Amino acid sequence: MKPAHFALSAAVITSLLSACTSVSAPPTTEEALRAAATKSGVTGLNITKRSDGGLSVSGTLGGNAFAVRVPANWNHQSMLYAHGYVTPAPGATEKTPDPATDPAFGLLTTAYAQGYAAADTAYAKVGYAVKEGVTANKALRDLLVAAGSTKQYMTGVSMGGNITVAMIEKYPNDFSGALSLCGVNPGWASEMRYLFDVRVVYDYLTKGTPYALPGNGDALTPNAAYTVQAVQQSVIGLFTAAGKGDATAKAIIGQLSSVTGVGADPVSLITALASTVYGLPDLLNTAGGAGYSNVGRVYAGSLNDAALNAGVQRVTVSAASEAYLAANYTATGKFNAKLLTVHNLSDPLVPYLLEPEFAGIVKAAGNSANLVQQVVDAKPVNLADPATSGPAHCYFTPAQVSTAWNELRGWVDQGVRPPNGANITRVN
Repeated sequence: MKPAHFALSAAVITSLLSACTSVSAPPTTEEALRAAATKSGVTGLNITKRSDGGLSVSGTLGGNAFAVRVPANWNHQSMLYAHGYVTPAPGATEKTPDPATDPAFGLLTTAYAQGYAAADTAYAKVGYAVKEGVTANKALRDLLVAAGSTKQYMTGVSMGGNITVAMIEKYPNDFSGALSLCGVNPGWASEMRYLFDVRVVYDYLTKGTPYALPGNGDALTPNAAYTVQAVQQSVIGLFTAAGKGDATAKAIIGQLSSVTGVGADPVSLITALASTVYGLPDLLNTAGGAGYSNVGRVYAGSLNDAALNAGVQRVTVSAASEAYLAANYTATGKFNAKLLTVHNLSDPLVPYLLEPEFAGIVKAAGNSANLVQQVVDAKPVNLADPATSGPAHCYFTPAQVSTAWNELRGWVDQGVRPPNGANITRVN
């Protein structure tokens, strides 16, 4: 007779077999996505199989259209991409993201090929939409986590760079790494300071000259005659005269660059001045005012700084608009994610001078170890052919952007900090 402890009754064997067969298989990626979408309140969900075995996912989340590409070999990590400023022209609406396309220098495609879910979203409004961009990207991030993402990266371009900084500061435990390209990193108040300074100093220096713009001396009131064409005519006339040796025109250009930091080229000047043509009404309506004041600001670098400071238009700020720009969004420098920023050495819309300003904010917060800043050469100036002339906003190649992304991954995953201040223009 066998020992009793070796004997298993038929009832016990049946019970064990029943327990084994009741264990359910883990959900597929598609099942996880559908469950997460239901939990998150997604409407219009559409999941289709891609030719490479991955999934294209689209729908509406919190009123915002979104798109996600999930690779067949998903590593359960995700990259979110925050797009930049959309010109608030009459009738302009947010473009619905397409899960089959890549609006980001090949950035999403590169991440997808490496096993990452690649995601982007529309915002609730066009124009100045940092607040709306943060809301939309936070909802998208949480959807991906609910679907099984265990590590997230935040990336963004231009205004999307400001959204990226806001995301990693507002939600310090949501992201492991972040990449900001040509970003408004310190905040929208800094961008407004630059654009308004260029406008009011240009108005002062050109007052009473053939280059004076419509509404000279009143930068805060939208003026129907202040058009892109008017700006182009003024600036091209100024540089044409300077090119012919006109001392007054040369002096205006030199002083303007010295005082405000704007590039001493027609593209930089036209871009900065024209931005208020389409952006000023939207900014004033969204923030409840300019959100920037130069009252008390001392300008320096002109031929007569005393006269400049006495005669330049002073822009006042309301408490409400100042608070709005601070909240949406002015950087504190306090974040846990590894942040890599890349900027052209000359950018006509989001100036490079915002990069050292942001570095100072991060340093004051004692957080410089989590920031690396790199540069790319500007598009060359070509005065002989203004149509092809630089500098250009966000002038990057896919190779440069992929290099930055791979450096960020190495920093997060292997602890290899990219070289701070490196010029990555000439990468393969």
